[in-house]
Amino acid sequence: MKYLLYVILVALITMLLIYVGYIKESTLPDELVNDLYRKSKKKITDYLSKNKSASIPELQDLIKNIKGRVFWSSKQVKVNDPEKFVNFIVDDLYKNGLISIKYEGNRKIVTLKKDTN
Repeated sequence: MKYLLYVILVALITMLLIYVGYIKESTLPDELVNDLYRKSKKKITDYLSKNKSASIPELQDLIKNIKGRVFWSSKQVKVNDPEKFVNFIVDDLYKNGLISIKYEGNRKIVTLKKDTN
């Protein structure tokens, strides 16, 4: 009877660990992309806080080697197409009200909005 309880307990713990691993593996792509977005946004806002403004090609060069990874997995993602990816980041920052966009001729110039507080 005592050993049967141990066997059942080991089986339950094994099932729980397999279930947690399955959940982590199924959410891994979302976690990696979220980390990549977070790192890219931080790098762009830090760059814009140091410099007054930046053009889109400058931002593309800035984020082209960023990698997203999570500590519990060896898998990682990186920016393969900075031309498209920087547009997603700039659009999101603009929609959140963190940056302003000006056009000078054919160039799109991005500046960080000042806090009014």
